[in-house]
Amino acid sequence: MDGFLIINKDKGITSFGVCNKIKRLTNTKHVGHTGTLDPNTTGVLVVTLGKACKTLPLLIEHTKEYRTTILFGKSSDTLDITGNIVEDKRVDINKEELLKAIDKVSSQKEQIPPMFSAIKVCGKKMYDLARKGERVELKPRDVRVNSYRIESDLYQIDGYYAIDIYLNTSKGFYVRSFARDLGQELGVPSLMYSLDRLSSGQFRIEDSVKLDDPNLEAHLISIEEVFKDLEKLELNDYFSHLAKNGVVLDSRQIKTDKPFLVYHKDSLIAIYAPVDLYKYKPVIIL
Repeated sequence: MDGFLIINKDKGITSFGVCNKIKRLTNTKHVGHTGTLDPNTTGVLVVTLGKACKTLPLLIEHTKEYRTTILFGKSSDTLDITGNIVEDKRVDINKEELLKAIDKVSSQKEQIPPMFSAIKVCGKKMYDLARKGERVELKPRDVRVNSYRIESDLYQIDGYYAIDIYLNTSKGFYVRSFARDLGQELGVPSLMYSLDRLSSGQFRIEDSVKLDDPNLEAHLISIEEVFKDLEKLELNDYFSHLAKNGVVLDSRQIKTDKPFLVYHKDSLIAIYAPVDLYKYKPVIIL
């Protein structure tokens, strides 16, 4: 089975757990995803099945949309509500100062990731190192907030001030780090209370399906459908045979700096991507 499932992930299950369950349900050996969601996070998880797993490099650059609730007065080691609370105090939040802080933090072009993250350092995931008490100095990463929107007034959760924010971000952006930085700008403890991913690239929450849907396989999206907007190259019998065997294409066939679809007699046979100036290798052969 080859293609994509857009899962609306519930709380309490890891992205890895979602993939494992889909493996069992669909009897598919290779299953992956385009971006980890923490167990406490809900929303869009793009799952790849079979040959679609090879297309992951074409999808990781996509922007993402989130709706988050940020809580003020508490901070934790994981930067969200699920972690060990390291600071807890009631604080007053001035709305005008908060709006200025949100605007400032959202305009920053760099961000230090959380210690508890799937980022690898020397081949080891950060959250594994963090659980062992090992501290690693993380360097800032280039990220951006494309746009944001305040989605609520200040309100209280169990006596702590909170606010809901919509964020449209680049790849590699951590909303938990955003929550931390917002509190630091205000001089108060803060953490991410909840997070819902609304979209990942072209994949939106409106088009997603729950993992327990009894007709899960009926929602499979084909590789051709997902990449239908890429440029198309039609090859003759001779070159199609070469392409099916992974031959390098060049400027004699096409000139582009982007991935493209390769067809033979109107059937998709491969997706190619640039590896050098006017040289292209297959990402996937169908």
